[in-house]
Amino acid sequence: MQGDMTTVSAIPEYLARYSDVCTQGAEQLQTWVRNVLTPSLMAYENGGGPCVAEAIDANVARQVAAAYDTDRDVRTVGQAFLRAGGVLVRRPNQPIRAHEKTVDATFEKLRTEALHQARINAGAALAKRLMDAQPVKVSGIVRELAEHGNDPYFSAGFYNNLDERHIETAMALGGIPALVSAYSSGVLDKKVCDSVNTRLARPVPTVRFAVNLEDHYLTAAQKTQFLDSVAANPVAARNFASSLSQGQLRDLFEGPMSKDPLWRGKLVGVLSSGIPTWPGGAQPPSDSTDLSYELWFAGHLPYPSVDPDGSTYSREQDAVLSWVELNRDIILREAKRRNIDPKAIVAAIAWEGIVNNWQPFPSPIPPNVPPPFGRHAIGPGKVHIDTSVVKQIEERGYLPRRGLFEREAILATPKGSIEYIAAIMGAMADVTDRDGKHGSIRNRPDILSDLFQGRDLEDWEKRLSEKPPGEPFRPGNDMGKWTARNGSFLNDALRLWDGQQPTQPPPVRVPGTSPRPPLW
Repeated sequence: MQGDMTTVSAIPEYLARYSDVCTQGAEQLQTWVRNVLTPSLMAYENGGGPCVAEAIDANVARQVAAAYDTDRDVRTVGQAFLRAGGVLVRRPNQPIRAHEKTVDATFEKLRTEALHQARINAGAALAKRLMDAQPVKVSGIVRELAEHGNDPYFSAGFYNNLDERHIETAMALGGIPALVSAYSSGVLDKKVCDSVNTRLARPVPTVRFAVNLEDHYLTAAQKTQFLDSVAANPVAARNFASSLSQGQLRDLFEGPMSKDPLWRGKLVGVLSSGIPTWPGGAQPPSDSTDLSYELWFAGHLPYPSVDPDGSTYSREQDAVLSWVELNRDIILREAKRRNIDPKAIVAAIAWEGIVNNWQPFPSPIPPNVPPPFGRHAIGPGKVHIDTSVVKQIEERGYLPRRGLFEREAILATPKGSIEYIAAIMGAMADVTDRDGKHGSIRNRPDILSDLFQGRDLEDWEKRLSEKPPGEPFRPGNDMGKWTARNGSFLNDALRLWDGQQPTQPPPVRVPGTSPRPPLW
């Protein structure tokens, strides 16, 4: 298995074969100990030697059991790559690449499933009965599910083995408590989460037949019941919140259910219960913000902890600060990884969302259509999908090489955009350090944001070679100048991490490429 800090790769077939061979070797060793070594030692004891056979046999059994567990985990790692990589069609022995955290989470899920497999299987058996049942027997099976409602693994096994129609049937007939319990297990399948999210967001049918034995639909009251139940279970709330994509969040906040005056408040209650970094201010007015499309969700967030009543900054600035608070862990992590000031990352995202806000929605044209019609950028910070600087940071090893559509999918997420923004800025800082004739720019958000907007690595290398030694850096484009003018706003963004503006030491000069030691 190979990888950098975020992406790893493996060949599952090799791991499976390794596991099988090692397990066979351990079993053969144990057989040899029992059939050959132990009798020989017993014969030696009978001749008057010290008694050691039973102790050796027991110790070998313990070591073989430990080896078996390790070999099983190796096979499980291969299965985790198959799931985490999302590969549907692949050649035999083809490596699978995936994010390390995704593989780790999938591995832990598989181990959990193995530990509770009997209960999961029992839930799956009840799900099969529901799928095969006559309509008149469906309610009774769901009542049987309720008897296991406090068993999260039974409940997860049940819901993981239903199709979409029967998921809604189970929820509508009283299975919501069991579903919430299943969320808390951590082994609920993504397809189930996606189905639940879709059904929560869609309109409630207004026309119903007096008797409908086949189909059951969630009512508005049942959807509200689900949110209330999830909010009361922090583990379930965390897993529910992490299952939501940006599009699903938009559908929940802005879809038909948002007409219910209590809906958004209850949804916020779930998210604040499940997300530790949820902004700590008051809930803002429901009026929309004048932000660019990639930060649309920020307008639904509570006021940020640094402006809890919205009295210091504009509505748009507060929305961005709340978005930063929500995503602060990944921003800080990537800033430390690249050894740059995190305010530079915030500045790029804030300028694109607040100032460059002319575009109300992403272009529907695919990114492989050539300019001027193709989609050029996407996601927070509007990282350009197919420009030279993006290709350069991949070619130089800052991030894995990716195809156009894979890169677009990653950049559409907050995490992916932040990783690319930090990598570009870190690469610019590395180029500056290697040039060696000018001061470091790692603590200069104005220069880092200026370069992010206006240059690629080769262009910056050429510019540095021509720049007279000692000539100061000055921002030259709109993003860099805006960053220099909005120091107070960016300082408050940084305060979201520790409540105060940190004192940063002089920049660290380390040769080579990012990642680097942190500044603080």
